[in-house]
Amino acid sequence: MKARIAWLLIFLGFIPLTATTQEMENETAPRQVTDRIIVKYHPKPTQGNAMAFIKQGVSYGSFGVAAGKDKEILEIGSSLNINDVQTLADGLEDDPQIAFAEPDFIMQIMRVPNDSRYNEQWHYFESTAGSNLPAAWDMTTGHNVVVGVIDTGIVYHKDIDGNVVSGHDFISHSWIANDGGGRDSNATDSGDAITSAGACGYANGKPVPPSPTESSWHGTHVSGTIAAESNNSTGVAGVAWNAKVMPLRALGRCGGYTSDIIDAMRWAAGLDVYGMTRNSNPVKVINMSLGGFSYGCPQSYQNAINEVVSAGVTVVVAAGNENTNAAYATPANCKNVITVGAVDRGGDRSWYSNYGSHVDISAPGGETRYYGNGVLSTANAGATSATQDNYEYYQGTSMATPHVAGVAALMYSITPDITPARVEEIIKLNARSFSGGTCNTSLCGAGLLDAGAAVLDARDD
Repeated sequence: MKARIAWLLIFLGFIPLTATTQEMENETAPRQVTDRIIVKYHPKPTQGNAMAFIKQGVSYGSFGVAAGKDKEILEIGSSLNINDVQTLADGLEDDPQIAFAEPDFIMQIMRVPNDSRYNEQWHYFESTAGSNLPAAWDMTTGHNVVVGVIDTGIVYHKDIDGNVVSGHDFISHSWIANDGGGRDSNATDSGDAITSAGACGYANGKPVPPSPTESSWHGTHVSGTIAAESNNSTGVAGVAWNAKVMPLRALGRCGGYTSDIIDAMRWAAGLDVYGMTRNSNPVKVINMSLGGFSYGCPQSYQNAINEVVSAGVTVVVAAGNENTNAAYATPANCKNVITVGAVDRGGDRSWYSNYGSHVDISAPGGETRYYGNGVLSTANAGATSATQDNYEYYQGTSMATPHVAGVAALMYSITPDITPARVEEIIKLNARSFSGGTCNTSLCGAGLLDAGAAVLDARDD
């Protein structure tokens, strides 16, 4: 039989090789290689089959059937990619003596972090709407990737501080910045609380906001989903827990200007921004959990996105929370971005999520009207200014977006030279099908985010 195996290896074009350098270096990866095949024989081979084997010059007894065995483990001699071993096994099944042949798969535990509140992060692991992150973590946890978070900035939090690199404050309007000045190198979130109704103006004759609001600590929550320190027996886990986040503060009281956001994008990607020294630590992914209304993507936005993507950076944006067509939300309606819609814990479109052909993928955004069904991440207890760090359940496409940005970071970590176009393609190709509820491919994108499948595809790219 081993002589026949060797002949089949040559015939099918296989050359026994060891595992790839990438597979050997990544100690946490599940072994998608094997050096063995399980062969199951027919219990009673016919005389005709036996004669056929004799004519091939292979003794009947060498297959082990005559000795009373009905199965054999065949060693190939070296580890091969599982797809190649499957092709070899398929070739063995042409043998009339063999009932079936299949790779002798190597199984491992699914890596799960020991963070004390990980069990509340249903959005990572539940089969209905979770992002299948444990399967991805078996391959990578995001080393050597920086994710730019264009948001409200970040405040100190014990569960993320070690994964934060220096960023910048791009808010040019001092009142919006709420920190006593304009642009500077301090990306700390000084709070976006509004103390009076109508402080942000009026829309349709109604004050915005209609009543005072507390600080959101939005950037801290988003950053925690992307890269909270994990496997540290504390708090929550991040999607890419060994990646770094770069806070790029462009949103403050009442939001932020497009011009500031564009400069933050360009600087993060290592491009020139007037009056600033180039960023020497450019990001590979930009998360933009922000948006506004625009009938079509503004040219300034599109130009900046095109330049950033051309520089090799993936841009991930929120679809918006207005329960309307994402065609009217910017930057969700721009080209060359990954636009993310939100699903609830049941896998249906979240009631607030924008929808339509501009949505590329859906990820868990949660719904906080049911306790425990929001997205749990890092936050702060302060009503206006930062006080004690804590954890909060939030909802929104803002919460869905960092799931996708984090998965993109995992993909760059395992395949550093992958392109933004390929990142988007892989994420969409490997999406899980919707369950048949309120989401379908015309409303919610290619499907539900599947981190494990996307990272595996990127690794084999």
